[in-house]
Amino acid sequence: MMIRGILFDFDGTLSNRKLAANHMYRQCILKMRSDLSADDLETETMVQFCMIADQYGIIPKRYVWQRLKDKYIPELDVEEWNDYWYQNFNKIQIPNNGAEEALKILKKHYKLGILTNGDYETQLAKVKMTGFDQLVDEVIVCGQYGISKPDERIFRIAAEKLGLSCEETAMVGDMFFTDICGAIKAGMKPVWYIGDENFISDYDVTAVRSFREILELFHGEECQ
Repeated sequence: MMIRGILFDFDGTLSNRKLAANHMYRQCILKMRSDLSADDLETETMVQFCMIADQYGIIPKRYVWQRLKDKYIPELDVEEWNDYWYQNFNKIQIPNNGAEEALKILKKHYKLGILTNGDYETQLAKVKMTGFDQLVDEVIVCGQYGISKPDERIFRIAAEKLGLSCEETAMVGDMFFTDICGAIKAGMKPVWYIGDENFISDYDVTAVRSFREILELFHGEECQ
C-alpha cells in the first residue's frame, strides 16, 4: 500500500536531544557547584556521568540526580533539581540538522505528524519551542492518552489522527524498542533514524543517518 503519511518521533529524531541534555546537565551542575567553571575537568566528568545515567532520556531525572548526589554532590536536593529540570528543559531544544527543511518539503506531499512519549504539557512545550508544531498536521503526545510507545494502540491512534490506516503510514524514530518495534507491530513502515550513533542490529529494517536520506527515501529525486 502506498505511504500517504509520516509520523516522526520528537526527542532524538526531530530534536537533537543528546546535545540539549548535555547543555542542560552542564547548566544544572554549574548552578549546583558555583565553585566550578564550564571548562573544569570535574564539571565535564559530572556532565558525562549524568549523560550515561540519563540513558537517552528514558530514565526518570530523580534517578540521575540521586546518582549524582551519591557519587559527587552529597548536599544535592534531588526533588528541587528534578523540578528545575522539568520547568526548564523545554526551553533548551535544538532541532536536528535538516529536520525543518525536510518537514517543509514532505508536508507538500504527505500528511505529517509527531508522535512522542511523555507528559502532555512538557512535550508539547518542547515541540512548540522548535516551531515544528506549525509544520505538521498533528502532534500526538502519548501522555494525553495514558498509552506509551511501543504500545501499538498509540500508533493506531496517531494514524487515525492523520485520517490514514497504519498501512498507509510510516514511522521515523531513533529508539528501536519504542519507535521501530511499535511501528512494526502496528503495521506501519518503520524507518530507524540512527544519526551518528553506532547501533548494531541484525534485524532487517530501513535505517537512515540524516534527514537528507529521509528525503531521498520518501521523495527521491524530487527532493533535490
